[in-house]
Amino acid sequence: MNKPRTCVPFAGILCTLFLSLLLAAPAQAQRRFPHLFTLDARSADTLFTPDSTSANHRYRITAWGTYSMWEDTINSSVDPVWIYSFPKEEWDKLEWRIFPEGYPIYVGDSRMYDSHGLRVDDKPFPKLNYRSDHRYSMVVPGTGRKISTSIVDWNFKNLQKRDAHDNNTGTIYVLVEELPNYEVDLCGVDSSRFPVIRVSVKASREGVRYEDLVGKLTLSEDGTPVRIDSINCAERIMPVSVAMVFDRSGSMRDPFGTSTRIEQTKAAGKKFTAKLAAIDEASIFSFSDATTLDQPWTNNRALLNLAIDNLVAEGYTAMNDAVMTAIAAVEQRQNPRRAIVLLSDGEDNRSAVKSIQTVIQRAKQANIPVFAIGLLLDSDDSLKMLAAQTGGRYFSVRDAGAMDSVFASIAELVFEKGCCSVYYTTPDGRRNGTLRRVEPGFIIPDDTTIGGGSGSYRAPQTGVSGVSNANDEASTAILAVSPNPLRESASLRFRISQPGRVVVAVIDVSGQVVQSVLEGELESGEYQQTINTDALPAGRYFIRLATPGVTAIHGVQVVK
Repeated sequence: MNKPRTCVPFAGILCTLFLSLLLAAPAQAQRRFPHLFTLDARSADTLFTPDSTSANHRYRITAWGTYSMWEDTINSSVDPVWIYSFPKEEWDKLEWRIFPEGYPIYVGDSRMYDSHGLRVDDKPFPKLNYRSDHRYSMVVPGTGRKISTSIVDWNFKNLQKRDAHDNNTGTIYVLVEELPNYEVDLCGVDSSRFPVIRVSVKASREGVRYEDLVGKLTLSEDGTPVRIDSINCAERIMPVSVAMVFDRSGSMRDPFGTSTRIEQTKAAGKKFTAKLAAIDEASIFSFSDATTLDQPWTNNRALLNLAIDNLVAEGYTAMNDAVMTAIAAVEQRQNPRRAIVLLSDGEDNRSAVKSIQTVIQRAKQANIPVFAIGLLLDSDDSLKMLAAQTGGRYFSVRDAGAMDSVFASIAELVFEKGCCSVYYTTPDGRRNGTLRRVEPGFIIPDDTTIGGGSGSYRAPQTGVSGVSNANDEASTAILAVSPNPLRESASLRFRISQPGRVVVAVIDVSGQVVQSVLEGELESGEYQQTINTDALPAGRYFIRLATPGVTAIHGVQVVK
């Protein structure tokens, strides 16, 4: 037997107060879901869930049951979505002639004037197909508020609007379930092997990395669904070139948290450089009246941190010029993954480039996303547009304690930490230089789909390859691969424009060489080479041809 709590005499008052507070505490701190509503059709009451929903979760709402709206109706006539049965004398009334198609009638039909049926958060269920079991389900995002339910029933009598619940009979049940929190983020888009596109995607369930993406991940390009060829969730293999662009204008000397804006930025920036892997590289730019290159490209963290430590705040804010300079520098790097991380605490007031749209167009032309941080900004429209329109992400920082987490979040995206490489072939193989938008979706176990932001890439202008640093010969580097798709073998025809060392290899979707085909000195001219693939598993591969002046990749699909 549990003994009752007691208070010793000399501390009675304090103990009684403590005990009353303890007994008044809620039984559990977490949200109380699932929750079942039982709605009496004779009641006009609105019922609420005991707790508010979470904006980070989604909720499955399932409704079932039936009720009758007329006293002389023997059978039920309404379910959560449809009025599916009428007494003959009721259906013969003129007021129902606005439904010449007959019944069932959707309770949310605009011709009903919001007069009948189940409401969840003051809205009817969507117009789902009529079900003979009268059971319907939908998934809604959390709002931070409680979910409400009610049954609406009113009509006009003697030209007066009146409640009409009193002649109803029956019950509607509504179950609200909190679903696990799934999230999907697009980390980056790589078109270096055009027409094959690599999309880097990270999915999580309740904050834990989710790798079982097959059959759940969807992709679309410019709104058109695409077929996913393969998914690789191994450690990332794409090196990153990232330019960090810091505001060092005079306002960065202002107090922020326990120190100043510039000092807080330095500390968080150095935690960002700590995320660089051995294959990555970074450079440091800063700006006030003018832009300076504080540290050229390196993967030496000590040099990068020294450049950050040496930043001194003074002068005005030439942000546009700084970003334009960074774009030009990043554009020259050979790494397939490139990005800019920008922090500013003020709108541009000194640049030669006056319009942020000019900066945006330049970044889009170079296909470089900008991840922008607005520090204590009253107006941050320029940074928001710059990030959104270049495929980056915008972060607003108004509290010093958030600096580290913001830089950590950007590092996760830029360095693709925990991201899976997803490959597809663009449905538009034209090499026309157009900017194309890629959007991921995630089909979660309850058959609903969530989105995960978007990214973009620019199609190449000329050549057979998304990797080309050559001349017009790129368009004839590989003349043919026959057959394509192939099975156990293929015949490769290629042309080189000048004598030199030639390397031909088969690579997989992750860029790893799986078969060396040819390596040696060749004279200029046209050649034919046999490639055996019988030892390779089924999948998508590429032929990489490196010759003097030309680097080209041609897609080959192996079907077995």
